[in-house]
Amino acid sequence: MAPGLDARGWRSVPLDGALLLFHRDSGTHVRLDDASFAALRQQAPRVVQFAITNRCNLACGFCSRDPETASAWDADDAVAWLGALAAAGVLEVAFGGGEPWTFPGFDALVRRLYDQTPLAISVTTNGLWITRERLRAIAGAYGQIRLSLYDDNDWRDRVALLASCGARFGVNQLITPACVDAVEARVVELAALGCRDVLLLAYKGPDRSLHLSLAQATELAARIARLARALRGRIAIKLDVCWGDRMHAVPRFASDGGDGDRDCGAGRDFVVITSDRKLSPCSFHDVAVPVASAGEVVRVWREQRAMMMTGTSRPGCARVAGYGLGRGLPLAIGGAMGGAMGGAMGGTR
Repeated sequence: MAPGLDARGWRSVPLDGALLLFHRDSGTHVRLDDASFAALRQQAPRVVQFAITNRCNLACGFCSRDPETASAWDADDAVAWLGALAAAGVLEVAFGGGEPWTFPGFDALVRRLYDQTPLAISVTTNGLWITRERLRAIAGAYGQIRLSLYDDNDWRDRVALLASCGARFGVNQLITPACVDAVEARVVELAALGCRDVLLLAYKGPDRSLHLSLAQATELAARIARLARALRGRIAIKLDVCWGDRMHAVPRFASDGGDGDRDCGAGRDFVVITSDRKLSPCSFHDVAVPVASAGEVVRVWREQRAMMMTGTSRPGCARVAGYGLGRGLPLAIGGAMGGAMGGAMGGTR
């Protein structure tokens, strides 16, 4: 059993005025609100999105990552940093980049982290380097694999492989005007292939042709709500936090209507550590603070909260008025979208 877990695999960490119980294998969160917890304060972000490498076996036109940039990480450093972050209160690490499976010894790294830390581990991937052997190597040592769907990664074959191996996985689908009319058909097909979890992502970047209009987003929200009801029990349909209130018609889990429900959590609940050892609020943010240790990550998170919770200049950010989609939105200039970690935090690589 990894240090920091009880005999049943649970951890407990303080939140602001509450206590959070977390089970790393199932991903179950239980929030305890009681007067006895009123003085508690969160000590670290809940999730670290970790760009282990910029290297990738695809060359997507919208990706802003430079695949030629060398990673500053080796496996020992990654384990040391993430172990220290876990001790500070981090619950989960979400690997991305870049394509994490191109990192040398990635299978062994996942296994080491699972055995030596209490962290839950997830991986966002294009899936092309996944094999049955690699899935067996990490069996039982990860929370979820998130497969990003692209035109050039044979995603139907990848979904079928993951399903046939009994992998815990979900898919990430970027929603643009070009594919918005086919959302229902895509989700139904994914369910038929054995996928039980789909995350719909909003585009973040300067290419205006990839953004949905407010009218399109509103209409899509109503369609998603109907689809979720029709497929209840067959597939979970989730929304990227960057949609913000554009998807207000879709019911929110554990929402009480407060202002906190409308914030994405970037820089507070989750942070990004880049392949060149910088700390950012999210994968699409302008802020990037060099950090030399896990302790410095926590210090910046605690002491520079106002900076870490600002919006990004990239159009599509839910923290910016009008999502930055007003008249000032520039024409497509290339390199629009970072290929960073996904999962429920939003990102598509």
